[in-house]
Amino acid sequence: MKGSIPRKLGRLVADLLVHPNYLPRCIEHNLINGSSPLDLEMPWFSYAANDFLAAFLRPHMIVCEYGSGGSTLFYSRRTKFVCAIEDNAKWYELVTKRLLEKEIQNVEMRFRPFDFKNPIGFENSEYLHSMPDQQFDVISIDGSEEWTHVRPICFYYAEKHVRPGGIIVVDDSWRYPGLRMKNHAKRFRIFQSVGPCRPGVTSTDVFYY
Repeated sequence: MKGSIPRKLGRLVADLLVHPNYLPRCIEHNLINGSSPLDLEMPWFSYAANDFLAAFLRPHMIVCEYGSGGSTLFYSRRTKFVCAIEDNAKWYELVTKRLLEKEIQNVEMRFRPFDFKNPIGFENSEYLHSMPDQQFDVISIDGSEEWTHVRPICFYYAEKHVRPGGIIVVDDSWRYPGLRMKNHAKRFRIFQSVGPCRPGVTSTDVFYY
């Protein structure tokens, strides 16, 4: 989250005082083993959001995510099917390889490259419209942040595809406060805490439909 180094450190200490149960994970994941979220098989979200998702997900659910990684394996272990849309070629290959190594077969990886440094035409891109034409129980908005409008555009597109009773998850939601003001959700929750493989506090929002 934004702020000077002292402010970020203060936020980190304050969060761990409020949520001391995250301290062992924070030390292990950030200071000891040097693993990535892909190695840990967990989303690069706040721990608060990850704990919520672990309790919310059910074996019958289907998931679509913009951006792949540890979240892909996390969702695949807990739901019926995952469609993951990825724009980065190296990351696509790495995640696909890991899925093969783990013999995970309920994931469809969709490689849809897009130049986010030159985002003209993103609203009509294959990346955005690669989401299958159906409804999902969970839609995860992560992926590239090279262009600040990527996740908001993906969010509003996802609202057309979320099942009643489903959720949309937006990572690093502190960057996109406008989504909390303008959405069609029944309600939303902000899950702010430390997280895996990150030096500070972040927030992940969950919108309920």
